[in-house]
Amino acid sequence: MDRRQLLQCMLAGTLGAVAGCSRKIDAATPADLARLDCIAQSDLVVSGALSAGELTAAAIDRINAVNPKLNAVIYQDPERAMARAATAKGPLAGVPYLIKDLNAYRDMPLTRGSKLFAELVADSQTPFTDRIDDTGLVVIGKTNTPEFGLLPSTEPLLHGATRNPWNLDHTPGGSSGGAAAAVAARLVPAAQASDGGGSIRIPASQCGLVGLKPSIGRFPDQGHGDQPWPISVKHALTLSVRDSALLLALTETTRNGQLLPVGFVEREKTQPLKIALSLTTIAGNADDDVVAAIQRTAEQLDALGHTIVPVEETPLQDEGFSRDFLVLWASGAYSAAEFVREKTGSPAEQTGLLEPATTSLASLFSSMPAGALDAALQGISAYQQRVFAFMDNYDAWLTPVTASAAPQIGFMAPDLDYDTLMERVTRFAAYTPTHNAAGTPAISVPAGLNAAGLPIGAQLSAPMGQEARLLQLAYQLEAAEPWADTLPPVHA
Repeated sequence: MDRRQLLQCMLAGTLGAVAGCSRKIDAATPADLARLDCIAQSDLVVSGALSAGELTAAAIDRINAVNPKLNAVIYQDPERAMARAATAKGPLAGVPYLIKDLNAYRDMPLTRGSKLFAELVADSQTPFTDRIDDTGLVVIGKTNTPEFGLLPSTEPLLHGATRNPWNLDHTPGGSSGGAAAAVAARLVPAAQASDGGGSIRIPASQCGLVGLKPSIGRFPDQGHGDQPWPISVKHALTLSVRDSALLLALTETTRNGQLLPVGFVEREKTQPLKIALSLTTIAGNADDDVVAAIQRTAEQLDALGHTIVPVEETPLQDEGFSRDFLVLWASGAYSAAEFVREKTGSPAEQTGLLEPATTSLASLFSSMPAGALDAALQGISAYQQRVFAFMDNYDAWLTPVTASAAPQIGFMAPDLDYDTLMERVTRFAAYTPTHNAAGTPAISVPAGLNAAGLPIGAQLSAPMGQEARLLQLAYQLEAAEPWADTLPPVHA
């Protein structure tokens, strides 16, 4: 069904009857309500069991009770949230939601995790964010993010570190770490996220959630028109596969005509697929517990009837891409540093407005020869074609999401020695940037807990435009070993 039909269907209260979408609802207590995903919460409003305002108020109570332990939500406006709930219309009317602080939401702060924008309040928002409002989701506040989303750990000096509800001494990942911690702790059933190098998939993996990075081009109006290469895309972190599928269907647009619409992907029987399995990147292998989790996921997929093909030589081992992506990454930091210099008349590192990691990346870029960015973009373009050629041989590709489970807070802090930080980041996040550069869709799904009780995620990717295939695989894994009822030690 298309988006208009889906909206009409849901407004009529019929989505709960769609195959694969029914769930027994027991919301007798606030704890029961916290366990429900978006669709189940919206069913309560449709059935009249709860009002939109009651759903929103319950989430505000959960945030007030649990967020002080996590520092996941860095801004909330409960009064306006309740006002929005009173007039909310749409298939998800009243379901509580949070927006990442890299995304503008009208009349809310837009700090981007940086002292540079500590006082900025957004006066507009993108059409993508308008569509979030159109679903009826009630935005309560903003979630924490590292400065400009540059690091895979959420420890901005402006707002302080967000803590992982599975272990408060550990990071929830980044850059959508605040969103992931909030959803994993059941403060909200889903939260908006974005991914420019793994920033949806990494925190999903670190917090035991579903994190889909859609294809580049799926959302041409998300507000990233100034990127030198289109690497970043917004979507959500969710408790369930069906919520990720629904939010994609409700917010996607086909205005540019590059990709056919996905629509709402229901769980259904799929044909056996040929799935590549790779464990090694240019930075080496992942930790043993991660490798064991991915191999176990491969065994599950094999038992589900798919063919698993171990592949040792892959684009993940392309040293040239690693260098080119660093140039692109550093160019964003350089732009921020130049903005500071133009506004203050002083070098950014002297103003204290940017973090050491950001100014170090900016300095790295400024030391590069003229034309370095153009050369890197040419390299990334060639790399994209190599990824396409590799993936033409398979229906999907299974890898780790990160090289380790969630590190301790401070392991990738923005004020670390630069060489140490870069060495750690490069190994930890080596599996995800490939799909930002190539534009291919990828999803992180829970793959169990390690011996320390920390989540590990499995990354599945597919050729351009094949989000439906990834969602179907995720549905199968979710049904084979349900994860939503496994709660972290810190939860609502």
